[in-house]
Amino acid sequence: MAKVRKVPYYVIERSLLRSPRWRLYKGSAGAVPINTFQTISFDRLPPGSATKADPLLPNVTPGGVRKEKTREEKNNPGSPDRPESATQQKRISLFRQRYIDAEDREKLAIFDLQDIPAAMEKMGWPVAAKAARRWFSGQAHVYNDQPDSEQPLDDSIVSLRWVLGYKAVKSKFDELLRSDIYSEKALALVERKLLERVRDAFQRSQSAKPNLNFETEIINSDLRQFHIDWHFQRKKISTFDTSDWDWMTPTDLTATLGNFLLYVAIGRVEVQGQRYFDYSQNPYRYCMDAEARMTHVYVYLKDNYSFNDKDPANSQYLGHWNKHGMTSSLVMAANELLGQYYPSVKMRLKGGKKEEYRVDWDYLPFPQKPLDKPIDTRRSFLRKFVEMDVYWPVFNRSYNDWRARNDQGEDFMIYSKPELHKLETPITIKLGTLSRPCKAGSPIC
Repeated sequence: MAKVRKVPYYVIERSLLRSPRWRLYKGSAGAVPINTFQTISFDRLPPGSATKADPLLPNVTPGGVRKEKTREEKNNPGSPDRPESATQQKRISLFRQRYIDAEDREKLAIFDLQDIPAAMEKMGWPVAAKAARRWFSGQAHVYNDQPDSEQPLDDSIVSLRWVLGYKAVKSKFDELLRSDIYSEKALALVERKLLERVRDAFQRSQSAKPNLNFETEIINSDLRQFHIDWHFQRKKISTFDTSDWDWMTPTDLTATLGNFLLYVAIGRVEVQGQRYFDYSQNPYRYCMDAEARMTHVYVYLKDNYSFNDKDPANSQYLGHWNKHGMTSSLVMAANELLGQYYPSVKMRLKGGKKEEYRVDWDYLPFPQKPLDKPIDTRRSFLRKFVEMDVYWPVFNRSYNDWRARNDQGEDFMIYSKPELHKLETPITIKLGTLSRPCKAGSPIC
């Protein structure tokens, strides 16, 4: 019997004396890929579900290989437990021939997709676990990839203060407020938004000394509309920024949001200017040469929590998971990291077959095939297939399949509550001449 070739994998190891870091296991310490018809379970009741699903319904799981017995099969004791048709046996034979670099196992300890939030907590990622549970408990909803569209929204999971506790994110935040908001493009957008608001207020007023100062506000708790109306600059935060810089290990923030955007919106504005009558027009007009001074801005983050894939043929890899934590495939970890800044080198997996983009992955010293298989790390002494050693591959499609099965799983928008920040250097913008017509015989327009 041929010896199964082990595959390298990464695991995040923690210590009281140092920050979490990736550790590579390879060679004889590598993991054994597993050939099995068993898949990640979707059988646990969704959160809030009152009744158990009909056990006679097909168990549609990622890959769609295994199904529960039908009523006819259960009523017929003579019905074989294993497929006996020539076509089915040929399919199984081809399946095993294709994956000769793996060990066969019919039954493994059950791992349910809903075990992931608890595993996140064990890894020290409580906020990521909260977001995941929020997704599982919501009604089935798919994000439509339109950033300003109406979507379910949550502003309680993530706070700006928590996000700014990460050094690289705080650095990007400082850069955003010290330089990015003063760019020519940002100032042009501020001018347009301020002029629209101030001009409307001036024209509606009947006072000779209208108070045009204002502070933006969220009306009817509508964060989406506040964002559309008032944001004028943004800053991308990448997975590199949210990871531990020393060892490039994912953090709670990485697991919660991955990439996201910081936004700046108009906050507190003072408006002044010389007021006068213009008698050159009929009727004459009351005018103001307005100048706006923005002293404060609102800052918040915004991201979608969804499992959409840009390319359906390449579902994003989210790690190998079990009830205790996560490992990462060497190929896919490198693929995702490279793709952050060099999308052209990312490879696609189409129908199980890889397609190269500039990089010839065949020359790299590790195999690609086991990426979509469970693996056994065999770190328990002289034992195989121990529950805590077996990790299951999870992709975006795993969550989409779970949603289709359970009619739950709500993609939603994550906002942090906007926080008001005073600018070190206020933004001053000349809005030009505002005017409104005067009524005949009225001393005040």
